[in-house]
Amino acid sequence: MTQKLPHVHVVSTGGTIASRPVSPTQTTGYSQIALTGDDLVAGIPGIEQQVRLSTEQIFSVASSALKDADLLRLSQRVSEVLEDPDVEGVVVTHGTDTMEETAFFLNLTVRSEKPVILTGAMRPSTVLSGDGPLNLMNAILAAADPQSRGMGVMVCMNDHLLAARDVMKTSTYKVETFRCPEGGCLGFVMGGMVHYRYAPLCPHTAHSEFDVRGLAELPQVEVVYTHIGCGTEMLRAALKSGCRGIVAAGTGNGSLPPEFCKTYREWPGEKPAMVRASRVPGGFVGDYSGKRDAENGTVPGCGFSPQKSRLLLQLALTVSSDRDYLCGVFSRY
Repeated sequence: MTQKLPHVHVVSTGGTIASRPVSPTQTTGYSQIALTGDDLVAGIPGIEQQVRLSTEQIFSVASSALKDADLLRLSQRVSEVLEDPDVEGVVVTHGTDTMEETAFFLNLTVRSEKPVILTGAMRPSTVLSGDGPLNLMNAILAAADPQSRGMGVMVCMNDHLLAARDVMKTSTYKVETFRCPEGGCLGFVMGGMVHYRYAPLCPHTAHSEFDVRGLAELPQVEVVYTHIGCGTEMLRAALKSGCRGIVAAGTGNGSLPPEFCKTYREWPGEKPAMVRASRVPGGFVGDYSGKRDAENGTVPGCGFSPQKSRLLLQLALTVSSDRDYLCGVFSRY
């Protein structure tokens, strides 16, 4: 009796992996997104002998152009696909510019134990030494592997399987751009075999408290970057905008200029929640000099980058704006 092959659904969104430059040596300056999910799968000879594949094109854009509404739509569609008992896992092809953000958002909102793997390319798939086809093949194999169940959303790039919580793009051009500064490399795919060495401990996917399946929009949250000599103009603009939350990208341990804290602390009337993150790519943002977070009304961002802090704050605000609750969310996740 022939064993039934695992079924993986590929959701394509655009990005470099789907771009087709005018020449096989054009690794920069390309813009045309011309390849569909079917085209990408067709570029992996023999994959149909290992996995049953289905594809769909949910949208076709550069990942730098994505909006909150696109994240909601993608999360809701992936959740819907995973409800099919015939589907073992989902692969999302995605541009690398914001892949870490989309992966983290799906990690917090897709309520399933089945694997969701994001992949893409640093070079268009049609150029010399394009990395897209192998990245996609490895992602498909990982999504089809029973070991991947319960591992949360991952990014599969350059043979590595990286936890969505920790993954970060670290170079503008290297194929090994995706790394996890504080851990989070869960395993790898080598020679068509999936190998895991670690598992994520923080809540994710089926164990997340966030449910966006019926959500039409996300709360507005702005990111304000700090630097030597920065004024409070950008903070004041955010406070006046009517946003529900602000992420302050501070220095070191999320440190903020005194005038910055004073402006937020003394802002008249109701003000948005504010999370202190750090510009530093690794480490942990703990309580700000003892009681100062409580005095200022700010929330320590723990180990999340400003862009991931924004997403987590958006989702937390769909539940509650209570500061104690927000502190607990950033500590737990």
